[in-house]
Amino acid sequence: MTAAPRLMNFPEERVLEDAAFGQGIVPTRLYALLLPVWQVEIRADITEGEDFFLIDRFLERGLRHGALHTVDELTAFFALDRALVAQAVRFLTAIGHLREEPGGRLSLTQLGQRSVDDDIRYVVTRQDRRKLYFEALSCTPLTRAHYDDEVVTLLTADELARATRSDHYPRFAPIQVTSGFDRSALDRLKDRKDRARFNLPVALDALESLNETLVFLPVYLVRGREGLLVYGQAEAGTAHDPELSELCSRAPELTNALDNEEMAEEADERVLRSARKWLRDQGLDTVAPEQDADGTWSVSLPADAFGEKGIPVSRIGSYRMAGSRFFRVWCPEETPRKLALLHRLDQRMGSRRQVTQQEAEELIARLARQLRLTVPQLSRLRSGAEKTGLSGLEAQLARLVNEGQ
Repeated sequence: MTAAPRLMNFPEERVLEDAAFGQGIVPTRLYALLLPVWQVEIRADITEGEDFFLIDRFLERGLRHGALHTVDELTAFFALDRALVAQAVRFLTAIGHLREEPGGRLSLTQLGQRSVDDDIRYVVTRQDRRKLYFEALSCTPLTRAHYDDEVVTLLTADELARATRSDHYPRFAPIQVTSGFDRSALDRLKDRKDRARFNLPVALDALESLNETLVFLPVYLVRGREGLLVYGQAEAGTAHDPELSELCSRAPELTNALDNEEMAEEADERVLRSARKWLRDQGLDTVAPEQDADGTWSVSLPADAFGEKGIPVSRIGSYRMAGSRFFRVWCPEETPRKLALLHRLDQRMGSRRQVTQQEAEELIARLARQLRLTVPQLSRLRSGAEKTGLSGLEAQLARLVNEGQ
């Protein structure tokens, strides 16, 4: 299988493993989707919060609480250079925190008073223009992570055609919307309390929409009996997006489209064909795919099928895709699974500079669940890594063992 580097820089299998062994659902389908997103260019008076410069904080607090009213009084009280204080006063006046009355008397504006009380330097930009993103199925704003254009891809209509070409794999299916942008969604922004999470400023006033364009966000969506999970580009498949997962689970146009995507019998036949072909390619024609009690498929292989001249031992417990379905590679013998845990752990930890004990223990517990093993102690894993020649992993585990003593 070849990934689509322009959209996702991580394999579908990583998403399935997190859903199954990190989130505890039994995955039955994985879909590569292009979710519709409204890109809305707005114009508004923007209030944003910044950290105070040290001198500005003291001067404004002196005006607010110290009964100080002039540049000379501020200079004398804080024992500062008068030119420096005068320069700071000019700056604070320019950003709307101070006003100077006849005779040189200074007072805080309402914006300045609020800044002192909240210990945040609020700055207002008039007629600011920027883009906001809303998931188009319900016109709900997207979280801050989706604004990082170095990580997240939002496809225009022209780019959509190239991304959905039939020779690209995985094949991303766009979800269409039939209604336009609901402009009342802009008014609802003012009531949000968790504004920072949604890349929103402290306040939006005189807000108007200048342009609304439909773009598309690539995601992997995992369905299971327990619900669905959506994985985007921001977390590289290691964690699901809780907001998008909740939004998609409440979107009937999306879930209905997925329900009609493929009949169960057709899907099972596709998995069987894919699994049999994969077994033939490995020279394992005598092995037959098996359907597990939870309805998913697997191929159970003997220990001698894995190794340097066979299938990499790290593949044990992993998934192989077959359309929107998949099958799992398995080995019933415990020793290869223990070796698989070491190799998978080395892939995740061996080359990293620093891993905390909590991170290591969580990863080990998850891999043990995936490989149906008892969770091993760090000291035993260290010994196993040393015997197996996984020097990077052995060094990481040795450090963690020493820290825990």
